[in-house]
Amino acid sequence: MSSAHDVANAIPSNFDMAGLSNAFSNPQEAFRILDKNNDGRVTKEDLQMLLEQFGINGMAAKILSKYIFKQLDANGNGTIEPSDLTNANGILSSLMKMKQSGGGY
Repeated sequence: MSSAHDVANAIPSNFDMAGLSNAFSNPQEAFRILDKNNDGRVTKEDLQMLLEQFGINGMAAKILSKYIFKQLDANGNGTIEPSDLTNANGILSSLMKMKQSGGGY
């Protein structure tokens, strides 16, 4: 597993984290957006697709989605539930602070 600092450095310099953060401001709405196939579950792949929609692609999307998913999957059941999304903005904010203080690529 990548460290939080490694994950922060994987975020492209031109990435609009505020836009992604806004997407997670309402956990129920964020869940609806993430649950593309309406099966009541959000997987790492669903999260990765959202990141790609916000311009993070390739390995950066994989690294970031894996890290965020692990942080959000509170009960470790392999899916994200609506209640798990309440911490999303805090996680994103922490990553951006690390990115800003530690550089990136």
